Amino acid sequence: MSPAKVVTIRQGWKRIPQQVKLFLLKGILLFTIWKLLYLLLLLPNRTLDRPLTYSIGISTAKTLNFFGGSPDYSATSEIYNKPMDDGSTLPEPVMQLYHHRERVLSVADVCNGLELMVLYAGLILCLPAPPSRKITFIAAGLLLIFLVNIIRCAALVQVYLHKPGYVNFFHHYLFTFLVYALIFWLWYIFTNTKKPADVSFSPAS
Repeated sequence: MSPAKVVTIRQGWKRIPQQVKLFLLKGILLFTIWKLLYLLLLLPNRTLDRPLTYSIGISTAKTLNFFGGSPDYSATSEIYNKPMDDGSTLPEPVMQLYHHRERVLSVADVCNGLELMVLYAGLILCLPAPPSRKITFIAAGLLLIFLVNIIRCAALVQVYLHKPGYVNFFHHYLFTFLVYALIFWLWYIFTNTKKPADVSFSPAS
């Protein structure tokens, strides 16, 4: 990088409002700490993934049984041999959902919503607000994301059973859009609901 570009970047950084700088630095710091903590300590032993994936699987089966009025659905912890591009398989721990004896859904760690929860909570932690407000929104938001993920999995099972040709569309597009829309809506409420002692985030402030 040429010295002129370095000077330009420094000048541009100086023109950024202080509160925006603080927000960016907090975000980078939190992201770095989380990735190191997750990849080095939490991921190898599935410290967070194991109970979260298990809870999603069991809760999805219970939800389907409750609304179906019969114990037709069950969930068990299994190892799924995931097909790879080179023709080999990769053992992956999953929660398998069954309708009677038919496997209808596999809930892997990547589907348990942990990354979305961290993303949601991380942004709130970076924004200026009273600690009590942050704790309230984080707790309520994490619970809501968890519940929505259960509903998403239950809906995917119904799509698989009744409209199997639409599973990929619902899984990769529609439900993904709805979950992210929920998170953005929660962020919007957090940043725009003003109280006497609470000022919403504004880059120009």
